[in-house]
Amino acid sequence: MRTLLGAVLALGTVALGAGSAVAGSTAAVAGTPAAGRPAGPVVVLGTAGLRWDDVVDLTPTLASLVEADAVAALAVRSVRDTTCPVDGWLALSAGRRAADAPPPAGPVPGARCREPRLEPGTTSGGAGRVAGWDTYRAQADAGSFDADPGLLGATLTAAGRTVAAVGPGAAIATADLAGRTARVWPGLPAGPLGTIAPGGDDVGLAAQVAQALGSGADLVVVDLGTVRDVPAPGPDNADVDAPVTRPEQIMALDTRLSLVLADLPADATVVLASLADDGTAATHLAVVAAHAPASGAGPALTSGLLHSSSTRQDGLVQSTDLLPTVLGRLGVPVPATADGSPLVGVPGGATADRLQHVTDLDTASQLLLGLVTPFFAIAGALEAAVLLVLGFAAHGARRAPATRHRALVLLRAAAVTIALVPAATFLANLWPWWRGPAPGAELAIAVVVAVLPLAGVALAGPWRRHPLGPAGVAGALTVAVLAADVLTGSRLSLVALIGGQPLVAGRFYGVSNPVFGILAVAAVLAALALADVLGRRGRSPRDQALAVAAVATVVTLVDGVPGLGSDVGGPPALVPAFGLLALRVAGVRVTWRRGGAIVLLTAGVLAAVSMLDWLRPAAERTHLGRFVQAVLDGGAGDVVLRKLGQNGAQLVSSLLTLLVPPAAVVLAAVLWRPDRWYAPALRTAYDREPLLRPGVGAIGVLLLLGFALNDSGVSIPPAALLVLAPALVAVTARAVDDEDAARRDAATAAARRPLKRR
Repeated sequence: MRTLLGAVLALGTVALGAGSAVAGSTAAVAGTPAAGRPAGPVVVLGTAGLRWDDVVDLTPTLASLVEADAVAALAVRSVRDTTCPVDGWLALSAGRRAADAPPPAGPVPGARCREPRLEPGTTSGGAGRVAGWDTYRAQADAGSFDADPGLLGATLTAAGRTVAAVGPGAAIATADLAGRTARVWPGLPAGPLGTIAPGGDDVGLAAQVAQALGSGADLVVVDLGTVRDVPAPGPDNADVDAPVTRPEQIMALDTRLSLVLADLPADATVVLASLADDGTAATHLAVVAAHAPASGAGPALTSGLLHSSSTRQDGLVQSTDLLPTVLGRLGVPVPATADGSPLVGVPGGATADRLQHVTDLDTASQLLLGLVTPFFAIAGALEAAVLLVLGFAAHGARRAPATRHRALVLLRAAAVTIALVPAATFLANLWPWWRGPAPGAELAIAVVVAVLPLAGVALAGPWRRHPLGPAGVAGALTVAVLAADVLTGSRLSLVALIGGQPLVAGRFYGVSNPVFGILAVAAVLAALALADVLGRRGRSPRDQALAVAAVATVVTLVDGVPGLGSDVGGPPALVPAFGLLALRVAGVRVTWRRGGAIVLLTAGVLAAVSMLDWLRPAAERTHLGRFVQAVLDGGAGDVVLRKLGQNGAQLVSSLLTLLVPPAAVVLAAVLWRPDRWYAPALRTAYDREPLLRPGVGAIGVLLLLGFALNDSGVSIPPAALLVLAPALVAVTARAVDDEDAARRDAATAAARRPLKRR
């Protein structure tokens, strides 16, 4: 026992050291702004509803930004599915997700968001207060994101920096904790339904910006207006004035932007950001572009892509990254309560390539929203039909051995292929399916093309002779695909069917909860197959257990190390599950003492990984290091309660999620006592493959802990079943086939045995 635990600890130490080196090198590549002050002012030009596919030949100013500036797709997801302009301005103000109170839904989608407003009596260039500020603060206090509206303005004031706002949205961004800004200009009034109206006083807006700059402000924020997709008048909204079309609004915004940029000093740091959706039901990744000369506050930002440590994706950043960027460019320390990381520039190829890159991110993200449910519904129905037909064929051919054997072989092959479909959905993104005329069909074809060679490897190698071989190799291939993606920056999972989905803005890199379910189950299958092979070759139970521990170490490294998987809830589920499995494989009885040792090992691994992350610069930390900081600040309890609340909210969010716990209980009962639930084939598999039952038990522990320890853990068991269910079918089909063969051999031997003479 001591040798086994020592080996696990040694492997864990090596893995954590390697992870620290990887994470440190990642931080070094990304870079952070240097301390100091910029040569000129920082100017933030804010709008809403602007997308990269709006950049066309009729928008020369926007097109010039793609050529000269560092650009990215901006994830603007806020508290609700659709981000209103007020919500976007509050994200800049608080550095966290925050939102206005939800307005009542009306017949016009564009009217579902309240407009930013200033309190009456605000004079041009004088102090002003945001109307509705108390509501914003109350919503933040009642929310689950611990947002602090006014953080940007209060931090700059405390550091001796001055701010100026042009327009009501800009006043929200620059307001202090009481909702006040020292210098406010009114900006331009919105058109019908809050749109940008062509023919407005764009010259007057540019003059207001010039006055704000002339006041000597270190930070000037400008509200350029909101682009809205609103319907033409119809039966449901006949009283609404006909708004201008979206292209007209985009061209008007381009003109407005051109006039404002012309008056900015050459040494200014300029950030253009579309901070919110257009007010309709659809959400998109938005436009962000930045330009800055090199200064004491950081390196130059010129033609290329923007990168943030919060997303770790070149060309994809979050709206919560803007507050750290502004403070960093002004040489002001970022408060620990702010999320996000400063924006830095990275090379991005030619202008056309950069525009294609950011447009692709939005296009793929949009298509995924409508493809995930149909894909898995159709694929699941087809897979279930294939397995049921082959299963019934095998069952019905009990008196025809050759037919039954062929049906079981086909059932096993189909099940192994189906178990590899999740891995194939990631590899499918090697092909830009979203650019085709029929993206849904192209995605399905890409998945099929990816799954066939994987299935060929799993079914055709020498391991096919071992009962757990094909399923174990399918698990190993799945681990290899997911680990390779994590090690190379999560490029495939970013827009995968079981991936991060940037529009949701939950996770941009590393191992998400659904991916964890797939990765963990696949790793257990691979470990079982490896231990089984070693046992058949005469290796000792201790060697088999060490093999399980080695697989566990690799998977825990991939899942938990900062900069790689960066998964807080993964290691506390992986280590106990694999620890119990290693003990069972070694033939060691699980006692309270040994169980306690596994718990301590789990806590040690999680603490070590989190501390490694916390030791990095604050701007480079993932949520692991931020949790350590929350512990030091005394706010860990709030974080834990918030995650538990989010998990509970996810659980009751729909009928399907409510069915997960009872379905899991029924499945656990079937797997634990198959005879009582009319599953004799599974009993046969348990009898012929002694490692299978401990493996299933380890998976049960893993899924239970994964569900309980993650803020959206309800997604873990269903994702895990995508691999577990077909893998069990494959192993069971092989066990039944082997049992049939054994019976036939026994019958043949009995028939050949000579009869005894009386």
